[in-house]
Amino acid sequence: MPDYRETIKETIKDTIKDSLGKLSKQRIVLGFDISDEYSVISYYMLGDNEPKTATVTPDGEDMCIPTVIGKSFNENVWHFGSQAIEMEQKKEGMTVDRLLEKARAGENIQVEMQYYDPVDLLALFMKKCFGLVGLVAPVEKVAAIVITVDKPDEETMNIFKKAVDILRIKPDKIYFQSHSESAYYYMINQPRELWNHNVLICHLKSDCLVIRTMKKNVHTSPVVVLMEENKFRNVRGDDLIDAPSPVKKQKDNELWTIMQGFCEGNYISSIYLMGKDFEGDWWKESLNYMSKNRRVFMGNNLFSKGAAYGAREIINPTDVGGNHVFLGREKVKANVGMNVIRDGAEVYMALLDAGKNWYDTRHECDLILDREEVLTFVITPLNGKNVRTAQMYLTGIPLRNGKSVRIHLTLYMKSERKLIVTAEDRGFGEFFESSGLVWNTEIMME
Repeated sequence: MPDYRETIKETIKDTIKDSLGKLSKQRIVLGFDISDEYSVISYYMLGDNEPKTATVTPDGEDMCIPTVIGKSFNENVWHFGSQAIEMEQKKEGMTVDRLLEKARAGENIQVEMQYYDPVDLLALFMKKCFGLVGLVAPVEKVAAIVITVDKPDEETMNIFKKAVDILRIKPDKIYFQSHSESAYYYMINQPRELWNHNVLICHLKSDCLVIRTMKKNVHTSPVVVLMEENKFRNVRGDDLIDAPSPVKKQKDNELWTIMQGFCEGNYISSIYLMGKDFEGDWWKESLNYMSKNRRVFMGNNLFSKGAAYGAREIINPTDVGGNHVFLGREKVKANVGMNVIRDGAEVYMALLDAGKNWYDTRHECDLILDREEVLTFVITPLNGKNVRTAQMYLTGIPLRNGKSVRIHLTLYMKSERKLIVTAEDRGFGEFFESSGLVWNTEIMME
C-alpha cells in the first residue's frame, strides 16, 4: 500500500506551485486567518489601496471557509470547507473538522482505512485555501504570508511550522500574528476618524463573545497602541442556533448591557462586529444603541485583512506603521543585552529587542572570554525602569589564558516571559579543540 504522506505531498506539490511558485513582476502578500471554526484568506497587491478577500462561492458573498477537510469514498480526492461538508451530507465521503484542536492532540486520524497525521491534514487544508488566491489574483509569486490565530502559543507555532514545511514554503516568507495584532494593523490602515478615540472589535464565537478595546497613548513617540481583551461566556454563537424568539431577545438584552459597559463614559470612535452569528436580526436593540454617535461595521475578514496589512508592513514599511508600535501580550517586554569590551572600552551589546513578537525573536553570536565563568545579561524593560541583571554560570568551562575561549551564544524566547539561553564551547581555531560542553539556562523576563 503506498504511503499516504507521499500522495498528499505530491498533491500539494502539483497544485501549490500555481499560486506560490513562479516569479512575477507583481508582488502579493497573503493574510490567513485560521481557527477551528472558520478560516479566511485575504491578499494584497503591493501598490493597491487595500487588501481583497478570496471568496468560496460564485456570487462572491461568502468568505468564511469552514476549517474542514474531507475525502471522497474510495478515491484520493480531497475537498475542503463547505464542499467537504456537502460531500459528507450526501454520504459521498467523510470529513475531519477542528483541525487545529486535533493537531494539538497529536493523535492520528482514521479516514476510511488509512490513518493520517493531523498536521498533514492541516497542511492540505491550508494548501486548498491558498489555491483560492490563484483563482482570483493575477500573481504567481507570494512575497510574504502572515498567519493569524487567536493565541499564538509555542505549541501552535510548532504545528504551523511543520505544516509550512510540508507545503514547501520557505520559512523566511512565513510570519505569525495574534488576532489582536491583526486588528491593530487593520485599524491603523483605516481613515483616521475611525480610530481617533478608542475602538471596539467584537468577535462573536461559538463559545463566547470576545471584545477587544484598542487604545493608544499619543504622548509617546512612536505612539504606543494597546489591545485590551475581555471574554463574555453568557453571549455565545451556539446559543443562537435555531433559538426561539424569547432567547434571542434575552441575548440582545445581554449584549446591550455589555456594550453599555464599554461605551458609557468612554469615547468610542467605531465598533466592528465579527462572526457569522451577527448576520441575523436578533440584536436590533443593541445595534440601535451602538449606532448612536458611532460608526458600526460588520464583516468577517478584519483579521485576515489585518494580517495582509501586517505582511505589507514587513515587505514595504509605511509611515503610519513606523509612527505606531503595538504592544500586545505576545510582545517581548524588555531589551536584553550585555556589557562587553570592544576596542578596549566597555560598551553595551544588544541581543534581543523589546517590541518584537516572542516567537520571532532569536539571536546568535560568538563571545571571546577572558577566564570568565559567568555571563551577565542586562534586562531593560520598555519603560527603562527597574533594570536588572541575570547570570548564567558556565560550570566546568576550560580556563585558558590569553582570551582563548570562544563561546557560541543562542538566545530565543520560549514564551512571552521565558528566555532560553544556550552557550556552547566552540574551542579556539586550531589552537584548542572544543570541550563539547553546552550550558542552558532559563531567564524570566518579568
